[in-house]
Amino acid sequence: MRNKIISYPLLRRATRLRCAPAAWLLVGLSVVGLLGCSSVPSYGNVPQILSIQVLPNQSKQFMYRVGQAAQIAPGTLVRAPRYVPDRRDYEKLQRRTAYVVAATGYCREGYMELDFRLNMQQQWLRGECKESATESDIAAFAERATLPLDNLEE
Repeated sequence: MRNKIISYPLLRRATRLRCAPAAWLLVGLSVVGLLGCSSVPSYGNVPQILSIQVLPNQSKQFMYRVGQAAQIAPGTLVRAPRYVPDRRDYEKLQRRTAYVVAATGYCREGYMELDFRLNMQQQWLRGECKESATESDIAAFAERATLPLDNLEE
């Protein structure tokens, strides 16, 4: 009888230790799964602008600007916060650009990156749509310099 009393707490403890890693693994996979489901990188309330241009050779070019770059004229010096962007910021800019040009209907088949700037003062990406402008694209975009981004989901 005495052995049962001693072994019961030990058995309960051993079972709890065996289940703990499995529980933590399940929690970890759930968190990773939820993070993987977030679809569109967001910049929140940071100003964004998509400048567009349909060229005479039917190519569609654009520049997507985020933050202060969307508000200031090129060449203007601005005192910036002490923050150095890294590769994650670049990848976020690429993903957000792909989403914006697709959601606005400007690039239906994706884009090719032509240039980008990512520093403490400005973040922008310049690109060209993979498809040429159709007649409907020319009618919709030829007279416009920018596309509104207010109605895009964040």
